[in-house]
Amino acid sequence: MLAAACAAALVGWALALFVGLWADSHGQRLTDWMPFALSPVNIEGASAVAPAVVGTARLVGVAGRQAFFSIAGAAGSAQRFVVVNEGDALPSGERLVRVERDAVVLSAAGSETRVELRPAKAPVPQAKVTAATQCRLAASDRAAAIVLDPAVVKALTAERATFSRMFEPAGATGGIRARGTGGTTAMFAIQDGDVLLRADGAPLRAGEAIVTEILSRLEAGGSVLVDGTRAGAPKRWVYAAKSCSP
Repeated sequence: MLAAACAAALVGWALALFVGLWADSHGQRLTDWMPFALSPVNIEGASAVAPAVVGTARLVGVAGRQAFFSIAGAAGSAQRFVVVNEGDALPSGERLVRVERDAVVLSAAGSETRVELRPAKAPVPQAKVTAATQCRLAASDRAAAIVLDPAVVKALTAERATFSRMFEPAGATGGIRARGTGGTTAMFAIQDGDVLLRADGAPLRAGEAIVTEILSRLEAGGSVLVDGTRAGAPKRWVYAAKSCSP
C-alpha cells in the first residue's frame, strides 16, 4: 500500500509538472513593463491650462457669464474688444463653453481647453497727451492709470449684481472690501481683502458703487481716482477711459 501511495503521488507530481510546462509554452506572454507617464491635469473635462492668448484674441476679463477678449488689429490699425456669452463663438471659431471665476473653457475640434486670465500689463506712457488733458489726471496718475475700453465698460455696467456679490461693507473703517475676487476684479487690479474707501472723494458704501461711482465716470469718457487700503497700507487706483489714456 505504501508503494502504491508513493507511485500515485509521483504520477500526480509528474502530471502537474507536464500541465505547467504545457501552459507556459502555449500561454500568452505578458508585455514588458514600461515606466508610466503622468497625464496633464484634467479639470471637468477640460485640458491643461492654456495661455490667455487664443489665436489673435487675448482674454482680458470675465463677468457673470460673459468673457471679454481684445483682438489685435492689422498693422497700423487699433485693437478691438469683443464680448462673448457662454455658448457663443469667438471670431476665430472657438466656442465659449463655460465662464469660471478667473478663467474660461473653450471648445474647438471636439476638445476643451481651459484658458486662464492673465492680468493685463499697465499701459506704457507715451510722450504726447491727447484727450487725456480733459481727464484731470496728473502726469504720474496718467502713467499708472488702468485703461478700460468703452465696450468693456459698457458690458461691466450691466453686472451690478456681480459687483454686489464681490464687495461687502468694510464695517467701522468705512468703504467696501473685495471678497471672492477673480477675473472681473483682476481687470481693476483689485485683490481679495482690498478696501475701497472713496472714488474722486465720494464715499463708497456698497458693491454697486463700482457701477455708480466708478464705471459711470469711465463710460462718460473720464477718469476716476479711487483711494483705499491694501493689508492696512494706503493704496490708490487710477482708472481711465480709453479716450482719456495717453
